[in-house]
Amino acid sequence: MNAILLLFLIAKYPDFRYAVHNTKCAKSRVRMNLRKREKGMYEKKLGPLLSDEQFFGECLNLDYQGMEAVKKAVDGKDYNLARKEMASYIRETLDADRFFDIPYEIPENIYKLPGESDAKAAERICNHTLVSVGVPCEYGKDNKVDWEANPTYNGYKEWTWQLSRHNDIKLLAHEYNKTKNEKLAYAAAELMDSWMKQAVCPDADCAGYKTKCWRTIECGIRMGANWPYILFTFYKTPAFTYDLLIDWYKSVYEHGERLSKNHMTGNWLIMEMNGLGQIGILYPQFKKSAQWLNQALESLEEELDRQIYPDGFQYELTTNYHDVVINNYQRFIEVAYKFGKTVPETLLEKLSSACELDVKLMMPDGTTPDLNDGCKRSVKGSYEIRKRILPNDKIAKWLTEGDETKKPAYTSVAMPWSGFAAFRTGWNADDTWALMDAAPFGKAHQHEDKLSVLLYQNGKLLLTEGGNYAYDESEMRRYVLSTRSHNTVRVDGQDQNRRKTYAWKEEDIKKKANLEWNFSEKWDYVKSAYDEGYGEDQDKAPVHERAIYFYRDKNHPLLITVDRLSDTKSSTATHDWDILWHIDSEVEKQTDKYIQFADADIAWSNGETSIIAGQETPEWQGFIATGTKQGMYRAVPCVDTKVKANKVRIVTVFAPNKEGDVKTKHLSGVKASTDLADTAITLEFDDGSVWTLDEKKLSGLA
Repeated sequence: MNAILLLFLIAKYPDFRYAVHNTKCAKSRVRMNLRKREKGMYEKKLGPLLSDEQFFGECLNLDYQGMEAVKKAVDGKDYNLARKEMASYIRETLDADRFFDIPYEIPENIYKLPGESDAKAAERICNHTLVSVGVPCEYGKDNKVDWEANPTYNGYKEWTWQLSRHNDIKLLAHEYNKTKNEKLAYAAAELMDSWMKQAVCPDADCAGYKTKCWRTIECGIRMGANWPYILFTFYKTPAFTYDLLIDWYKSVYEHGERLSKNHMTGNWLIMEMNGLGQIGILYPQFKKSAQWLNQALESLEEELDRQIYPDGFQYELTTNYHDVVINNYQRFIEVAYKFGKTVPETLLEKLSSACELDVKLMMPDGTTPDLNDGCKRSVKGSYEIRKRILPNDKIAKWLTEGDETKKPAYTSVAMPWSGFAAFRTGWNADDTWALMDAAPFGKAHQHEDKLSVLLYQNGKLLLTEGGNYAYDESEMRRYVLSTRSHNTVRVDGQDQNRRKTYAWKEEDIKKKANLEWNFSEKWDYVKSAYDEGYGEDQDKAPVHERAIYFYRDKNHPLLITVDRLSDTKSSTATHDWDILWHIDSEVEKQTDKYIQFADADIAWSNGETSIIAGQETPEWQGFIATGTKQGMYRAVPCVDTKVKANKVRIVTVFAPNKEGDVKTKHLSGVKASTDLADTAITLEFDDGSVWTLDEKKLSGLA
């Protein structure tokens, strides 16, 4: 690696040194593995497990149209001939034109090196340097890939698991479809043959987490996303020999057996059933194809009721996995349609509401916020895909065709079941957007972030939070999951701890969140509370009630938060309350009453306020993730307002300024009584003007 580039990356990303360490360890571990292989220390594995007699006699429907020659060879116990006839049948009957009539997305950048083109990535893969979760592993040009290896510095299990999703081989196929370079076909064939021989299907009762290559989520992704694309790209090439094709079909059958008997819940289940359903559609020669397809259809229809709140959010309450679920439904439905299978209309109707959830949450740049283990995704891009199954959807016509008559009638929106509220001054790129998270603790991928607030202005999340990070055991991962990485309240140095007592019940999907709201012409109001405990001892005495008042002026919006903090068990016990605000902007002026950032002013009614950025001891504070790869994060200012009291009311006001706007006046102070029952708020500006407000009137509920 270029030395100057290396120094730059280490300076820009504090944890990039670990990524460098990853690469060094990768080379060391692979060299060790290769030496072991040379010494015969690896037991040779031979997959797939199905014998020819089992596969042809028990798995295939030999009476399927076109398989007469295969049946004749099997009847004569000539399995070598049967393999050849079956391979010929596959090459003659697979319909690549029909398959590729379905648009397929390009491989994700996470499986490429920074700045790497598809062509360079393909060349790298041909030379047996593979990338998983952003970390490369160099196996050597002349050596076989060890699919169970783990080159990461800290044994990050996702590296090995996700390598077996075969996004790298899909990338070879993607590049082959552009160039028709047979070298890519032979590289893909070599990798597939290597994987199928090493990655032996486990026993039926073997849990996915106990395997290196056969977690059921990977099985679903292989069958529902990557293997079909690879097969329909290469099945006619000389590289994909008849032996490879037969082993491929054997392995697919083993996938079908595993997915039909071993499956999880949540987004995993949707990916698993997408994969199982596509086996049922694309491999109709199997005896169990119809059974597997019906199982997948029934499960996918039932899961929409189990997993989607009435307001459209998937029950893991993360924008990433919400879209993963929708996209897997999308892929399954498109494959079903293209290959002559029917899909229940009810399934499409329920999907429409789930799709609109992205619009309800959409930030002014057209992306989704990274809630919980979420990520930024283009909502328009998602709808370009979704409109193929929802051709009459109004939102799709607005987003993808620019039909302003189909624009949502709402601006701000509250979600009564999933517990989110989004505020906006409009739908344009220069509008201001905010969000409050009053959600229940979802099914999985949750952060301890109840009542956290976000604010978007000037092309970025101005009031930001920790984000999503690699699923490792690092301090950064622990930080992004914690309350201290979000814009909410800590008590006595302790985080919210819903995870300790959390237990999802199926009926929870029908329960409304604790959310009160009212939207008017000028002001939006939302209120909720958190009383579910802090710290390891789950002290439930502290209660945090938060009200949001959003002034919907396009040119000079305001975000007012009112926090009422109290001890419910004692009238005398005091607590250390920390109100945290992560602001992605540079400090220009700071006093004991307000801080002027480059993009906004913030002022508070009482409490001692400090700014923390890039702190690692005594505990991490003042960071945001810049991606989900290891080492991708940076420092950001965290405004910490501290108050010691039994009960207290604190008002914090954000006054964002538009990019390029020269403010005629700045927010310079907030006055508000600490009395919980008081509702008056006074805003002071540096030009001497004063706003006198009352919560009862702002809420519109008085």
